[in-house]
Amino acid sequence: MNNYQDDKGHRIENQRHAGIVIKGTRILLVRRIKEGYEYYVFPGGHRREGEKGEDVVIREINEETSIVASDPKLIFEFKDYNNDKFDFYYVCKWVSGKKPRLNGEEKIRNCKDNYYEPMWVELNKVIKLNILPGFAKEWIGKNMIIKKA
Repeated sequence: MNNYQDDKGHRIENQRHAGIVIKGTRILLVRRIKEGYEYYVFPGGHRREGEKGEDVVIREINEETSIVASDPKLIFEFKDYNNDKFDFYYVCKWVSGKKPRLNGEEKIRNCKDNYYEPMWVELNKVIKLNILPGFAKEWIGKNMIIKKA
């Protein structure tokens, strides 16, 4: 498999495909701290030429978190008209992997000013987190949060 720099010419830069993986009452997120700013994202990345979005999501989840997922279903997409970028979000089934651990290019780039930490987070705590982009957090809040009786 090519590394990030090697496949740069084969990436479709204006597309990001991300996976939402639920395991029991927890959701898979990547905690980021970039230049002092803390936020969370869903694992994902750029599509390569000839690759389907569903394949991107499965590959990226595993590369970024060591978690194996399957059966991605596109649930929504978002177009940022300011910079002509497309985000695609898929719900995926958890297959294996208990404790997420950083792999791939993120492990290589991981440092104090560009920090990555994959983790499981309780669904009922998601609403308090700074999850980016906001529309993805909104979708989770409306569709996946466990309601207290």
